[in-house]
Amino acid sequence: MERTDNISGIKRLLEIAGTKKKFLIASMLLSVTATALQFVPVTAVYFIISELAENASDIHKADVSWLYRLGFISLGAVGIAGIMLYAAFMCSHIAAFNILYELRVKLSEKLTKLSMGFFTNRTTGGIKKIMTEDVERIELFVAHHIPDITGAVVFPVFTALYLFFTDWRMALALFIPLGAALYIQTRMFSSNDLYREFNLALENMNSAVAEYVKGMPVVKVFNADAESFESLKKSVYSFRDLAFRITKQYALIYPAFLTVLSAPLLFLIPAAGYFGLNTEDYTAYAPKIFLFLILGSGMFFPFLKLIFMVNNLRQITVGLERVDGVLNMEEMREPSVPAVPDDSSVEFADVTFSYGNESVLKDVSFRVEAGSVTAIVGPSGAGKSTVGMLAARFWDIQDGEIKIGGVNIKDMSTEILMNHVSFVFQENFLFFDTIEENIRMGNTDAAMDDVVNAAKAACCHEFIENLPDGYATLVGEGGTYLSGGEQQRVAIARAILKNSPVLILDEATAYADPDNEGRILEAFSKLIKDKTVLVIAHRLSTVRNAGQIIVMDRGRITERGIHEELVSADGLYAKMWRTYSYMREWKIDVKKGGRR
Repeated sequence: MERTDNISGIKRLLEIAGTKKKFLIASMLLSVTATALQFVPVTAVYFIISELAENASDIHKADVSWLYRLGFISLGAVGIAGIMLYAAFMCSHIAAFNILYELRVKLSEKLTKLSMGFFTNRTTGGIKKIMTEDVERIELFVAHHIPDITGAVVFPVFTALYLFFTDWRMALALFIPLGAALYIQTRMFSSNDLYREFNLALENMNSAVAEYVKGMPVVKVFNADAESFESLKKSVYSFRDLAFRITKQYALIYPAFLTVLSAPLLFLIPAAGYFGLNTEDYTAYAPKIFLFLILGSGMFFPFLKLIFMVNNLRQITVGLERVDGVLNMEEMREPSVPAVPDDSSVEFADVTFSYGNESVLKDVSFRVEAGSVTAIVGPSGAGKSTVGMLAARFWDIQDGEIKIGGVNIKDMSTEILMNHVSFVFQENFLFFDTIEENIRMGNTDAAMDDVVNAAKAACCHEFIENLPDGYATLVGEGGTYLSGGEQQRVAIARAILKNSPVLILDEATAYADPDNEGRILEAFSKLIKDKTVLVIAHRLSTVRNAGQIIVMDRGRITERGIHEELVSADGLYAKMWRTYSYMREWKIDVKKGGRR
């Protein structure tokens, strides 16, 4: 099974090498040729010793010109072998860099075609490991180990053929322990299951460590430590236990492998002595013994290199499985003939949706007329944000229909859908790039004046101008720090610049202070003209003037109407409004040490 896995791993490497597969094959062939040329100096030494042995009684009778020719031939062979080995590594590096590029591009493109369910069911650390560590390990293996593993396999084969041709009896004595070592090696690598567990444990530990580091402010505030994070502790212990299991598995087998692998000379020397005593021509036999001693002792290192390569190939095979696991994921269906919406209206018709076995929405139906504003409110966990993300087809629903402009969003291509919808998340992400480029993501062809106007409309132009490099300031991880409210406004500017007919705002003013909240809402009142706006709201003040308010609770619509109607109905919305009004008047009384 293991041998099959390794062969399939190499076959898969050839497949993903794409157009550069010829470089990978060339690297192997060059490595084979370089390995074959390594036998030229050994053979030359054998002939030199034979010539000297035949003329041992009178060394001056030896053919000196022949000896010189053998020396020059050996020197030339070594030089050509070095050039070929260099060319082999150059070819393997070209193939490796192509594989690295192709895999990362394919993975990046694939991730954009998968539903959000893929990301919710996987840790960030796991996806990062596939995109970086697994792909990087594949690149390193191809670049550095393909020529080595080719040589490590070919050298013993060439040696065996050469020595059996020279003297099959001593060759048997030499290869009996090597055969035993090869058997032990196959027992050592009998299964990839343990390595799959090891990689999974490493992935879980990386994710837990990343979460721990990200949550360090909370750790310090509450004076906690690593021991208090159960997931981190469990992942570290699990990784440790697997490392112990792997060590225990190899604790006895690996020393036995090394012992048997280093034993060929112990078999060869007695055999050579026995056959030498029974030979009639000691002069011809002595160079053979020397040849077997040189090549026999040299067999140890290729086998050690081979075991190291096989160990790496196992990890590569597991990594390839993980990469292929992503590349073979079912993509969101794209229509063969994409439909184009007639207008910007949004409609949910009997929509039911679940995260796995967890029901989130049940029979949700509503319509947002083109150019109108609809707000969705409700308690936490009601499914509000899910409605917004489903409208942008982050997931596919189980039942019902979602339409934009009278067209089912499943019948629209991703490009058409994304051109019609802008989304401002509750928590926004800024890439490590300039503020200008982060805003320009909404419209990559936009002029600088358009970027500035969008920033002004989102009330972020002023603070951007005060940054060290203005719009050229680097932000995101590793860049200039922006507060949550500032990041939110940059994201709003991005959506404004995109200027899509449908705008989905998932609590777009969540991080704004009262002053900026008012300014942003004022800007929105001008910018949403002729746009269809779906507002996911927690602050009820932001939706009071919406043309339609939909109240959700536990995945269902419980009320709908305008603000005055819903307050008069004295239902869930009225209760939420009273609570909101009360909280607006809540203050801390410093003198009395309480609230009023």
